[in-house]
Amino acid sequence: MISQEFTEEDIAHLPALEPEGWGDIRPRFAYFLKSDCCKPIKIEENGQPVAVGAAIFHADTAWLACIITHGEHRNKGLGSAITRSLIESIDRNRYPTVYLDATEFGYPVYLKQGFEVEGQYAHLRREAVAADIAFPPRIEPFNESFRNAAYVLDYLVSGEDRRGVMAEFLTDASVYIDLNGDLQGVYLPTWSDGPIIAATDAAGFALMQIRSATRPTAILPVGNTEGLKYLQENGYNMYKTSRRMILGPRRVWHPERLYNRISGALG
Repeated sequence: MISQEFTEEDIAHLPALEPEGWGDIRPRFAYFLKSDCCKPIKIEENGQPVAVGAAIFHADTAWLACIITHGEHRNKGLGSAITRSLIESIDRNRYPTVYLDATEFGYPVYLKQGFEVEGQYAHLRREAVAADIAFPPRIEPFNESFRNAAYVLDYLVSGEDRRGVMAEFLTDASVYIDLNGDLQGVYLPTWSDGPIIAATDAAGFALMQIRSATRPTAILPVGNTEGLKYLQENGYNMYKTSRRMILGPRRVWHPERLYNRISGALG
């Protein structure tokens, strides 16, 4: 099974591959195609994609994303083939650590490729409509004077230098500024699932309050026990978990400071 470069013409065929609950995956692959930090690939049969996936590159780490096999072509080894192709496309000297977020369906495939479980994400949702929420104190719109501080905070929490992808989404961010004028948290609503990275619970909770006004779902590491407690006290219920998996050297990261992840493709 030989993988090929994913092209713009392939986007029209993606609805046939969409797993249940994923929603429209076409915007994701449109982003992969236009971003210099991403490399989407496919396996074809009869001129149409039957398996797809992508690699997303940060400074010295990579994430595997949207590894999907057409429902009528499962149990043919396509998931393993596309995963192997993605791993083989990564320069492991430059990107020694590779991550992914595994569904129950994909988990056995990734174990066979050498990935190990590093942690779990809790997936929560709120059934009731959110009440009107006032803008919490100490929250400000992002401005350029906060850019470097936001990069530093993200690196301290994630253990990854994600500036290449993060840069374009900061313009729309909200930040939490403490009494000393220091940035203590950032919420990036237009970056996939709307990540919240914060140095303190006070910053994390204030930014979660803003996010919850428009987002009925939340995903954060199980290790953030205070964040989970806050969400459950505010009407969110956990309905599933997924596994954060790693291939290669482990990095120091702080899941207790991630109050919502970016996405399953970025951590």
